[in-house]
Amino acid sequence: MAMIWPTSSIASDFFSLSALKMADEKPLASLHYIKSTDNIFLAYRPYIPTNANAVLIFFHGGGAHSGLSYNHLGIGLRDNFNIAVYMPDIRGHGSSEGARGDAPNKEQVWADINTIIQQARHRYPQLPIYVGGHSSGAGLALNYSNWSQRENIDGYVFLAPYFGYKSETNLDDENNRVAFSDVNTLKFILNSVSFGLLAGHDKAVMFNFPEQVLKNNPEIVTFNTVNMSNALTPSEPAKQIANLTRFGLWIGENDEAFDAQKVTRFADTNSTQVNNEIKLLKDDTHFSIILSGAEYIGRYIQESISE
Repeated sequence: MAMIWPTSSIASDFFSLSALKMADEKPLASLHYIKSTDNIFLAYRPYIPTNANAVLIFFHGGGAHSGLSYNHLGIGLRDNFNIAVYMPDIRGHGSSEGARGDAPNKEQVWADINTIIQQARHRYPQLPIYVGGHSSGAGLALNYSNWSQRENIDGYVFLAPYFGYKSETNLDDENNRVAFSDVNTLKFILNSVSFGLLAGHDKAVMFNFPEQVLKNNPEIVTFNTVNMSNALTPSEPAKQIANLTRFGLWIGENDEAFDAQKVTRFADTNSTQVNNEIKLLKDDTHFSIILSGAEYIGRYIQESISE
């Protein structure tokens, strides 16, 4: 049975979760495991159609894992669009091994994406492969797109994307901003001035999950270290967006984590290709977009592969 984001009044102080609460219950794909290049086991949930015509590797958001409502996305893409969806738990999250919320370095997190892609490509050697994510999972995908050792990818998809502080896409009004995390800036400075030698494994981003949320979902990770955060936070988002040859981006008008207008404007300003899709979705929130996202991602991928 799939777990959903808890919908207590406390949790609602962070995000609107009513859509997830009202959503039909859907089965959760079983966990599979594959060994990473540094010999830990990475967990992923595959949603495999009978006759796949494309593959999507899709990453969860900060502190989360593939078992938190993302099955709605996987099932929708599998059943309605014949897209094979691989949903990994980022190392140190969910059922993947590794120190919680940590990584040896940012490059190892990106190498893990290669590992999952290679697994999918072994099964589907002729199919186009897309990479994407929700929230900071989208930030991870964008960082990966600019890595020199990445696999060949046909396109990227971003749901309610976290493009990092350099994108300046946070909400302006402090009263409206979701106080979901606290950042220890000094840890990042120490890591930077030491050229990565210091503070890499220190807790640097703390997620303010309510106590009841953590009690109900013990696999949620409450922090990211400097190394993990650097893997998920786009280093040069404007340049990275400009370098993408094909991507789709969708964010809800009522997103509580980011300024949706700023996100779409940032992507549109820096996009250099006419075939990219950037859309603001009426009524959707940071988490309800997980429920509606299959329709937008599926149509976008189908149109892309038919060109």
